Amino acid sequence: MTAEQDDHAIEGRQAVRAHFVGRLRDAGIQKPKGMTAGAFDQMLDRQVDWLAYMHRENLITLAEQVLDNAGGPKRDMCPTELVIRDLARRLQERPVQKNRIMTSWLASIEGPSAQMAGHLVELFRFLRVNGRPPGAFDKIKISEAARDNSRTLALIRERMAIGQASIEERQFAEAYAADQRVANDIVRTGAERRDAKLEGTRG
Repeated sequence: MTAEQDDHAIEGRQAVRAHFVGRLRDAGIQKPKGMTAGAFDQMLDRQVDWLAYMHRENLITLAEQVLDNAGGPKRDMCPTELVIRDLARRLQERPVQKNRIMTSWLASIEGPSAQMAGHLVELFRFLRVNGRPPGAFDKIKISEAARDNSRTLALIRERMAIGQASIEERQFAEAYAADQRVANDIVRTGAERRDAKLEGTRG
């Protein structure tokens, strides 16, 4: 993770504390039924990290929506964590880079391995859709998709070179390139994190 990414992450968490958690606390929000005060504090702490991607205006709106969805006789009991996250996603979809499967799988040694094998984009797309590591059969399908896409892209590039590519073909190539950029960024971030950890152990 670069220094700039670190700064953005810190600013994001600060915004959540100020505009979301702070607003709920000021309004007198109470823990959900059956949850201890300590568990409630931990839940809000998790939201600080999970919601750090959101824009300030959306955090303000989210806090009001959570208050509107408060339960209990006094309408002051906080909704569950799942409800909060669902409300957040409706306001602003969480970037795919923030998905844990991406940081735990694609940013690990699996990412560089997929790069070398030529199926990084296909692995990225599988993780984005399924949210889980691929099984043995999944890996076969990923490799097949990579070969198919490679042939398709080669034909599209030939057609683009002579000005005969269709709109759909151009869109296919652009979508593939966009996913490739995101996937490469995730792999690069993972490599930088491992290098920084290695340097730390040497120091």
